[in-house]
Amino acid sequence: MGRASREKGKRGEREFAGLLRQFGIESRRTQQYCGKAGTSDVSSSLEGVHIEVKRYARIAAMRFMDQAKADCKPDHLPLVAMREDGGQWAIMFRAEDLHKIATRIVDAVEM
Repeated sequence: MGRASREKGKRGEREFAGLLRQFGIESRRTQQYCGKAGTSDVSSSLEGVHIEVKRYARIAAMRFMDQAKADCKPDHLPLVAMREDGGQWAIMFRAEDLHKIATRIVDAVEM
């Protein structure tokens, strides 16, 4: 991996940690020396959550989010559920919707 790529990754990790702090979640970029198993890119006050940050020019899954945003009603939040053949389900939503979606999940489960 080239220096420019590593620097872009570091900027992405710092940016995401800053976003979490805006939500009131303590977080910081983790200093990584070898990328060994168990070391997340960002450490936070979210107990038991491993945060891996990826920042690319284009992420293929984003076209699914583009479709969800285009198709959903104005007062709805886009969420994408995806799974590769033989793989596990993954959920994607916009970071800006994290608090709203979490609140709606809690409200739905409590009903």
